[in-house]
Amino acid sequence: MIEIVELPELVCIGYEIEADWQDLAVLMPELWQRLFAADTGATSFLEVSSEPAAGRFRELVGFLAAGSTEIPDGMTKLVLPAGRYLRLNHEGPLSDIASGFRRLYGHAAAAGLKTGDLKIDFGYTPGLTDTRHELHVALEQQPLLLG
Repeated sequence: MIEIVELPELVCIGYEIEADWQDLAVLMPELWQRLFAADTGATSFLEVSSEPAAGRFRELVGFLAAGSTEIPDGMTKLVLPAGRYLRLNHEGPLSDIASGFRRLYGHAAAAGLKTGDLKIDFGYTPGLTDTRHELHVALEQQPLLLG
């Protein structure tokens, strides 16, 4: 079931890259291995994705943290503002996550909702096992209509 949810400000810490689409298939597994090998104390991980330019993607693989959490060497802190998101729970193989995001974008288009370029995928575990994921697509703020 697809629903609209409000998420609070989120503090994410992890490794970030910017790359062309065709390079992500090689770079992302390496980034995940690097994250899982780091001594962060985290047990649940996420991926944050945006498209800062056509054909290029900014990806952060990391974990949720408190604002005061010390940033490990080589990692970066990304603060996502509070906002509205479309959410879909994904059960199944990791390889089907892209189709879940396509469903979210299709739902937004059919409902006349404008999406932002931010996507969040909660639910990664060491070894990249097929676990339950929560997929989120940011919605643009709607103007306040007075009437």
